Amino acid sequence: MDRLSELESARAQTLGMTGALSQGQLDFAPRTGVWSIGEILDHLVLAEALYRGEIARLIELARAGRRPYLRRTFDEINVAPMYVPTMVLSLFSTPIAIMSRTMPDSVRRLLTEFPLVPTRNPDLATPRRHRPAAALQSDLRQSLADTRALLATNRDLQFDRMISEHPLTGATSVPQMLGFLALHERRHQGQIDRVRRQRSFPAG
Repeated sequence: MDRLSELESARAQTLGMTGALSQGQLDFAPRTGVWSIGEILDHLVLAEALYRGEIARLIELARAGRRPYLRRTFDEINVAPMYVPTMVLSLFSTPIAIMSRTMPDSVRRLLTEFPLVPTRNPDLATPRRHRPAAALQSDLRQSLADTRALLATNRDLQFDRMISEHPLTGATSVPQMLGFLALHERRHQGQIDRVRRQRSFPAG
């Protein structure tokens, strides 16, 4: 699957960028409220786990002979534009969903890869602080291996017909989810670069 290879390529780059960093470098945060590189890496692991869970649920539906279609709400996955308060998300769900459905895929991919519109991560992907370097590297590798195994085990299914719909991201098939994860990882690679360019970033 081409989109899986995109994710594999992005993950290889992430590992290459961060594999030699010390624990102090991973734990360094430029200022309060800005993630450290370690937190960014943990977020990537948690985000992939979130999407892998969606794919697994869609596979279960398909195997059970049911329509593999999930409709998620902001209450379930509260990713949202940064400046929309959580308490009013439900009021904006319909206009946001309409905008998502009509957005060209090229624009969607651009907004995913580059931080042109700041977004708030879902609670399920909120990273943990000060995780050991070895654990982060291991989890990044294992997470990709788990995603690869899930797809390989169910390669007889039609992944392009499995859909998860969310007001912010619209209706996305499994290949599109993998593409999103790859672009999402590229986005955070830029964030990693910005942290490393800080004058106060610790020496190796």
